[in-house]
Amino acid sequence: MNRRTYALAAAPIALLIGLAAPAAADEPQPNTPKVPRAVCDTPAHDAVLTAQEGIALRKCTDARVAVKTWHWMGNYGSVYDVANAANGGGIGAGEVITQYLNGLYPTFMFY
Repeated sequence: MNRRTYALAAAPIALLIGLAAPAAADEPQPNTPKVPRAVCDTPAHDAVLTAQEGIALRKCTDARVAVKTWHWMGNYGSVYDVANAANGGGIGAGEVITQYLNGLYPTFMFY
């Protein structure tokens, strides 16, 4: 199996582990400052996005992408924002990779 196969096999596990995390209210809030940015710009590595920003980012890349590839979708403050951004953007099963890391959920989506 190659790296892509391992990544796709691990994606549902990572999402399930994230869904089992405690509610966002119980988690410490990240100290990362929110910096205003254009919707279609690639998120900075320390930016924290909301579900609405993730959906908007996904929709603005539809016109630019002809072949499906993995895209950096930024950091989210809760796993619920990751799930809402994926569902709102039309991301299918196995097309999301996220992990809980230092109070944030860094996320990649395949579209």
